[in-house]
Amino acid sequence: MSEQLEAVVQLSGFVLKEDWEQVKRFLTDDIFYKVGSSEPVYGKQAVVNFLSSMFANTAKFTGHNVRKIWNDPGVVVVEMDAKYITVQDKRHLTIACCDIYRMRGNQVSEWRVYADILPFYEIQLQEQPTQTNGHENKYSSSVGLIK
Repeated sequence: MSEQLEAVVQLSGFVLKEDWEQVKRFLTDDIFYKVGSSEPVYGKQAVVNFLSSMFANTAKFTGHNVRKIWNDPGVVVVEMDAKYITVQDKRHLTIACCDIYRMRGNQVSEWRVYADILPFYEIQLQEQPTQTNGHENKYSSSVGLIK
């Protein structure tokens, strides 16, 4: 295992434990953090604030099942199923996710998260009226197909 991959593994463990001081050790001062199409967050304290707020107010991260890891010098890519428990209704969710870590030495300088957040809205989709598109597929507005 490369030193950079080992750093990402340790970072993930500290995120799971919510040990924010240890998390910051693995982030550069000027880290760029972006989840999907949301606005980016800059700086290690801002990343910690984002994660701790999400875990406290939206969903708590409880672990992940790694599907595949790609590791080249300066970059680590992890495809996984991330596990969460929602704060509001305590639902257990599995989110398909791909994280890209760009490294500077053994610290993350850029962290991009691409996650399928549809499971967070599953109940809302089930409550919405559905229509057919003429091909026997049901849909709910522009959110996507429901079977």
